Amino acid sequence: MGQIIDSDDCPVCEEFKDGWIFTYGDLVTLLLCFFILLFSLCKIDDHKLKQISDSFRSLPPGSPFLFSGRSSNLEHAAQELEKMDMPDSVNVSAGKEGVEVSFSRNVAFAQGSIELSREVKETIDKMLPTIGPLPNDILISGHTDPTDVNDRFPSNWEMSIGRASAIATYLESKGIPTKRIQVAGFGDSRPRFFGDTAYKRSLNRRVEILLMPEDMQR
Repeated sequence: MGQIIDSDDCPVCEEFKDGWIFTYGDLVTLLLCFFILLFSLCKIDDHKLKQISDSFRSLPPGSPFLFSGRSSNLEHAAQELEKMDMPDSVNVSAGKEGVEVSFSRNVAFAQGSIELSREVKETIDKMLPTIGPLPNDILISGHTDPTDVNDRFPSNWEMSIGRASAIATYLESKGIPTKRIQVAGFGDSRPRFFGDTAYKRSLNRRVEILLMPEDMQR
């Protein structure tokens, strides 16, 4: 009659009860060799890798033009404008609509006025070497706050159009072709901040210059 041996009392079982770890080690080694082989078969294009690395430098955060297949003109413009020394009230941003330069508060216009300030003229002059040679259309949009109206401009629509037109006229005087320029006035219909204080209302009083992608042009 056979005898049942407890595995705890079996010297052979005790020797091999952890033997699974050898199989596991062999499997991990084989997987490592497999991935090393795959990597060795890959052909790395050093030039393209450098281009990809360089494309991350100096772009505005979250630039939508990166790897989107859209205009390289806009990528270059975004890079160059971001590097420029501009007043604190001038903001450069890149979005799906294009590259936007926003002149807010009193940097562009005093309250109730459409006369360009010296500061905004100097800023536009800095931008001209970047945006001037490009073929992209430029949309200039004016925005006001409810307190802007006066006898000369009895409505916010007229005031906002007047301000955008002043920027357009200045760009035109600097050699930007008229056919590239579009003008829009939004009055006080698109505020960025709730205008419960004079400071917040001044932030809503702005002009935006938008360098448009080719696929959004006329």
